[in-house]
Amino acid sequence: MRTMTYERSGRTNTAAQALRLTGLEHLSVLEQGEVVSERELTAHEVRTFMPLLEQVEHQPAPVVLVPQAGGPDGLAVTLAFEDEESPRVRLATERLPAKGAGPLYDLLLWELDALLTRELHTRAPRHAHVVLPHELRQEE
Repeated sequence: MRTMTYERSGRTNTAAQALRLTGLEHLSVLEQGEVVSERELTAHEVRTFMPLLEQVEHQPAPVVLVPQAGGPDGLAVTLAFEDEESPRVRLATERLPAKGAGPLYDLLLWELDALLTRELHTRAPRHAHVVLPHELRQEE
């Protein structure tokens, strides 16, 4: 299997986050182009991604849609294989996971986005915090 990169970028709170699968064995998570975590794929993840990637590799590349990113509300996702000249998928979207590249690519984008979200949450979990009424008072 080849190296594949899934990237989502746009809004300030998402910045540029990416997931790189190398040979369906190794997973790297990147933020702003810097590797923030690395690990081997689990057997479950390999079983999830192997059939999808095998099917995608034999599919013709879909038409690349140029993202309308640039504004503060725009999101864009890119799916690229290392040995190809241009990305397989580039989509502008209002919300994640992105849709519109065809059923097979949409399923792959959904799985990749879910994995990236889990990895980022594991690295820096966001916990809900209850604010009690007495904590709402302004300090003097």
